[in-house]
Amino acid sequence: MKEDSSVSVNQYKRRSLPSRILIAVSVTIGIIPIIIVMRMVSLLSSNEITTKLIIILGGIICCCQVMKAVFYGLSMWKAHDFAFSVLSEIRINMIGHLKKLSFSFFQKRKIGDLTNIINHDVDQTELYLAHGLPEITIAMLIPFVIAVSLLIMDVRLGLALISTVPLVFLYQKILNKLIAGKFMHYAKSTKKMSEDLIEYIATIPVIKAFSKEEKRTKKLLDGMDDYISWVKKMTVSISFPMTFSTMLMEGGLVVLAIVGSILLKDNKIDVNTFVLAIILGGIFSNTFAKLPIFHHMSIIFKNALREINSVMGVKPNNTNEINSNIKSGDIEFKNVDFSYDEDKKILKDINLVFKKHSINAIVGASGSGKTTIANLIMGFWKPSGGVINIDGKDISKISEHDLSRLVSIVQQEAFLFNMSIEENLRIGKKEATKKEIIEAAKKAQIHNMIMSLPKGYNTIVGESGAKLSGGEKQRLSIARMILKNSPVIILDEATSAIDSANEHLIKKALDNLGKNKTIITIAHHLNTVINADQIFVMENGRIVGNGSHEELLQDSKLYKKMIEEQACVDNWAIKEVVNS
Repeated sequence: MKEDSSVSVNQYKRRSLPSRILIAVSVTIGIIPIIIVMRMVSLLSSNEITTKLIIILGGIICCCQVMKAVFYGLSMWKAHDFAFSVLSEIRINMIGHLKKLSFSFFQKRKIGDLTNIINHDVDQTELYLAHGLPEITIAMLIPFVIAVSLLIMDVRLGLALISTVPLVFLYQKILNKLIAGKFMHYAKSTKKMSEDLIEYIATIPVIKAFSKEEKRTKKLLDGMDDYISWVKKMTVSISFPMTFSTMLMEGGLVVLAIVGSILLKDNKIDVNTFVLAIILGGIFSNTFAKLPIFHHMSIIFKNALREINSVMGVKPNNTNEINSNIKSGDIEFKNVDFSYDEDKKILKDINLVFKKHSINAIVGASGSGKTTIANLIMGFWKPSGGVINIDGKDISKISEHDLSRLVSIVQQEAFLFNMSIEENLRIGKKEATKKEIIEAAKKAQIHNMIMSLPKGYNTIVGESGAKLSGGEKQRLSIARMILKNSPVIILDEATSAIDSANEHLIKKALDNLGKNKTIITIAHHLNTVINADQIFVMENGRIVGNGSHEELLQDSKLYKKMIEEQACVDNWAIKEVVNS
């Protein structure tokens, strides 16, 4: 599956051809015993059969039954092997594709939506390919083989049996148009319910915190009741049309019985031919009547592919070739604008330079655009206007791999995987030796804590690092960055939610992390950035001042006001401690 192409029904049908050929052989062989039995009855009625012939014909029937079972088993094995291969292939390719998509894609799509696609919709492809497609093949092949057999036996009986088939297909086409919207609505409702459930489960701690005052649970249950009510109404609304469709499909057997009876009365066919035709006609009708059910599986499968293609059809923004010669240097913003939509600009005409190996800070109120600048440097978003250069090279022309090698970020909320501490640290450098890991942990002021744990570096941290404190997770995140050893480090509120004891340790860790690096710190606590080489002050998406701490105190009213407000907050905090 190519990353710039969507998956399609036809490509899977082509790849399932071996299993369908095996099914075709099984179906064809399965018809032979019926014809042989009727021939035996005919010979018995005319006393033209011998014991030897009965044994021979019985042996052929047994062989046919064995071969039918063998070919059917092989077809099911091939179908399931193919289906699970496709399921695995789609999930692997989708995960690889998601990794290449821009940050903006994940801002627009809900986690519940993507989870539902990877789990539920991909499972629907396996269900259709392993079960639906083989059954559809059988439901089409058996009527076809029987119709051909009857046409060969007696054209009149064959035409009588298939007389209602054109009406069936015409009615089914009309019915499909009528219920297509209902199935689309069903798919959307299922998707929304799944999204709501995933979101609800993820936020249960918050919901429980609000106890009886929270309304989210009732809203979810009401949504599920509405979904169930709608599904029931949909089922009732399509039941009668489906019943009429089944009646038309079985109509061929009725026509066959009438025509056959007339021909038998006029001695134009014999009893054996009539009985065989009725038996085959019954199999034809029962099998043909299953087609609408399997057709619905086909509709669900197409809806699932549509959802899968809503992800796989999105082209990665950064498809540049890897260039190991790209080096770190000055980071320069030239007339950069950015907006999430056309209505509101988040950044407006940003011009700045972060010098190589310098310590920089970006300060400003929430929503002023600080983190957006960090996201642009990381390549998560593309500027709406202007250009961003690293060492004179436009970052839009730098591959995602190279950009990731150049720039790392330590965020306020450090994310850890439910693996051991050592495995989490190896994300920074997968080929790191144990000695390098320990050295990085020591620099991050976390080694002693790790060694105090019963299993040391083999300790499992829990989902999202649930078994560790915020400060411990943050220091592990810094150790990971030390191992990665990127030349540019972005610190996005790295110490804003940490207690004073952990903050002291993290500052020491950051000092070790930032040696001979270009540091860009985004902070609300201004006392953490007063020693920066240059500080950029932001307001409403613009840079309204830059310089050292002393220069800004002289030249920037906004920065001076922010410092004064910070001092008031610190003084208030001290009074609170004293009074307690």
